[in-house]
Amino acid sequence: MDLQIIWYALAAVLIVVGFVGTILPILPGVPIVFGGMLLAAWADGFAHVGTRTLFILGVLTVLALIVDFVAGMLGAKRVG
Repeated sequence: MDLQIIWYALAAVLIVVGFVGTILPILPGVPIVFGGMLLAAWADGFAHVGTRTLFILGVLTVLALIVDFVAGMLGAKRVG
């Protein structure tokens, strides 16, 4: 039981750091949040957050990364 608390605490830290990373450009916020959610679901044995939910979150994570990359590319192209 104590190990499960450690996993949850680590997942919470990852989620908080990920949220900070959505503001600070040096941290990849969205993948870190996804990692925290995946860790929390794994620590729970996928009882409360299932694989379907994690799949949808994974797809949204990939879409967010693509949008971030394309927006940065277009912004750099526009500025020169």
